[in-house]
Amino acid sequence: MNLKTNKMEDYKVARSREIVWCHEDDRYILIIKEDDDIVGLNYMQGDELGVFMDEFSEVDADLTKFYQATHPYLGGISELDRINQAIWAHFEYKCLKHADL
Repeated sequence: MNLKTNKMEDYKVARSREIVWCHEDDRYILIIKEDDDIVGLNYMQGDELGVFMDEFSEVDADLTKFYQATHPYLGGISELDRINQAIWAHFEYKCLKHADL
């Protein structure tokens, strides 16, 4: 279904679910939005889309909350840049947290 019209402002996407491939970071990312706000994230390192679809299609609530708390402080040109920064920071935090155990 092609949603493009001459007047794109005539509608607003209420909820979207995207799977994005990030070549530079070698990962797939699941991004769920409601009214332009990110309400769900998950990711998988590597380029195996089938594995991602089977095992990473659910929201990672901890990562999502981390992104929502930190996104105002993240840099980057695009929203995807900020999402990737949050993923790296969240991963490092979890590694440090588990190293202390």
